[in-house]
Amino acid sequence: MSKNRFLDLATMAVIVSVAFTRLLPHWPNFTPVMAVALCGGMLYSDRRSYLVPLMAMILSDAAMGFAFGIDYALHSTQLYVYACVAATAFLGRSMSSMKITSAVGLGGLISGVGFFLVTNAAVWLHGSMYPHTIEGLLACYGAGLAFYRDSGNFLLNGIVSTWLFASVITACHAALHRFSERQTA
Repeated sequence: MSKNRFLDLATMAVIVSVAFTRLLPHWPNFTPVMAVALCGGMLYSDRRSYLVPLMAMILSDAAMGFAFGIDYALHSTQLYVYACVAATAFLGRSMSSMKITSAVGLGGLISGVGFFLVTNAAVWLHGSMYPHTIEGLLACYGAGLAFYRDSGNFLLNGIVSTWLFASVITACHAALHRFSERQTA
């Protein structure tokens, strides 16, 4: 197996493995979703930059459907979540020439805020918890900003989890790259 093929397959395995941490108990919105998309975009320069994160989401959603019941994984805002994943992969791809730390820092912030704004707007738009007025939208955003007992808030959790999981993915990728370099030397 060539060095590049090994690195590609190993990186895909890391991304998919991180995506499956969604099955573990976690704080609200403290998931690897945006990190998987951001890193997929940063680490691949072809269609895999979109396919790997989207397939990781589909597989982990399917696993959550099996583990927790199909209603758990499928919901009215699913399309918006997948759109955020694709947009974040595009963001990662556009940041691929940046230093990794800068791309993870800025990309994590942008994708976390973007995911918060889009998915909360989708909840407001498709749900019945909030009136379909500007005040209702602001109330929906306010609920997402509220602090959960001992577990942060929806927006902050999304940003911090993206930074954390993206750091894990990029560190694993760098270690795998060094390993493959030593194997061919």
